[in-house]
Amino acid sequence: MSRASRPLLATGTALLCLVLWSAASADPRTLNDGVYTKAQAKTGETLYASQCLLCHDKKYFRPILKRWEGQPITILFTVMSTSMPESNPGFLSEKEYVDILAYILSLSRYVTGETELDYKDGALDEVIVEARKRP
Repeated sequence: MSRASRPLLATGTALLCLVLWSAASADPRTLNDGVYTKAQAKTGETLYASQCLLCHDKKYFRPILKRWEGQPITILFTVMSTSMPESNPGFLSEKEYVDILAYILSLSRYVTGETELDYKDGALDEVIVEARKRP
């Protein structure tokens, strides 16, 4: 390595470390960050009425979300998608389960956003359950 390239390499390394540190120290997304859309919740409402309402009234999930504060929303998604509906666990597609989850968030009055809640590539691991912030 030439003497001329050493400062450039050091600068590049410092910038990379700064970017990685910033990403690691950034606040994670929470349910208060508008993680689902109104349209997605509407789709989930229809599914909820046909697949969930028989066993779970609309207030069922408030204490569950409270119990899992500080945890990724993946927990609830995994429980839903592997054990519900009780008569036929895993019957729905992952997209349908995440739409139902969006509806559950709307029932708990979390704010909507511009992008749909996504289950792909570990996206749900990046969303933390947090108590709803009141306006």
